[in-house]
Amino acid sequence: RVAIIGGGEGATLREVLKHDTVEHVKMIDIDEVMVRTSDEHLPAWNDCSHIEGSRDSCFEDPRADVLFQDAMAWFMDRFGGEGELRGTV
Repeated sequence: RVAIIGGGEGATLREVLKHDTVEHVKMIDIDEVMVRTSDEHLPAWNDCSHIEGSRDSCFEDPRADVLFQDAMAWFMDRFGGEGELRGTV
């Protein structure tokens, strides 16, 4: 499982999805307009058509769960307790 904070253009998602060991990716970006605009106008950045089992757009890959919300709040809601996380980059 992989989580991507931000990444609205889809390039990080594309790089993560290249690895066939990845079963699930959550991409959390606060700006849905940025993601939709990038999907439309920067298709080379989020192109997963060459990845077996994926879709033309990485945002549509079945392993990808793209959420449009505040990533910090999302993480704090799930991992905000003391000792929950070992590290975040």
